[in-house]
Amino acid sequence: MAEGYEPSKDGTHAVFTKPIESSANDERHYRLIRLSNELEVLLIHDATADKSAAALDVHVGHLSDPDNLQGLAHFLEHLLFLGTAKYPRENEYKEFLSLHAGKSNASTSLDNTAYHFDVGHAFLEGALDR
Repeated sequence: MAEGYEPSKDGTHAVFTKPIESSANDERHYRLIRLSNELEVLLIHDATADKSAAALDVHVGHLSDPDNLQGLAHFLEHLLFLGTAKYPRENEYKEFLSLHAGKSNASTSLDNTAYHFDVGHAFLEGALDR
């Protein structure tokens, strides 16, 4: 277990137990967890937000492209939006978001690729699943 983390009761994740610094003017609540697959997740609760949102950043970008496949990282960025094994219909993700007051986007830079979306509060779980 990484330093500062304690396992959750159900064993699905670990919770960072040290205080997270924030501005005294910041009324949001923060919690850092580490999933069983080692992915770290920063959860932020803002009672005044009109939507829920999520973002994911991976440390792979243009500099990771093989010499013979320039543009591969950017191409893979777009594949995420085309469908998955669980949701195989093309554009189902964007349609789901659109039907529930949401939108998504992504960008690929030199050394990372970032994905993000927002959606109505009641539909966050469905959007994350997709």
